[in-house]
Amino acid sequence: LSPTIATSVPRGGFAWVTKKLRDEKIVSVPLCATNRINAPTTAESILSSGSADLVSMARPFLADPDIVKKSREGREDEINTCIACNQACLDHAFVGKTASCLVNPRACHETEITIEPDSIPADRKLNIGVIGSGPAGMAFAS
Repeated sequence: LSPTIATSVPRGGFAWVTKKLRDEKIVSVPLCATNRINAPTTAESILSSGSADLVSMARPFLADPDIVKKSREGREDEINTCIACNQACLDHAFVGKTASCLVNPRACHETEITIEPDSIPADRKLNIGVIGSGPAGMAFAS
């Protein structure tokens, strides 16, 4: 895998490249910053600082297809953030499998996995106990 897409790369870690190209007027075309821009706040920071003319975000839309809507509505705390693990998106794509997302298993399977509110009859619902207070346990319990 390319090291430019791993979790260890800081968010927006390569925006300095487009900023340098813009500041030094090396090119005269619009420049797009990319790689590890996985939050609207990161994208906005890059754009407002003049580091790029536009940003590219791909994996964040697998993690949360409503990322733009939630940001526009001020619901950033509800965004399911891409963690750049590459395990279900890029690793799958590189071997010819359907891409998906570890933080959003419905990604690329929207027609196969449907979840509708109150889709389970009351007599089939289960009481479930959550063990563990890590991020996944807390998100599930809420």
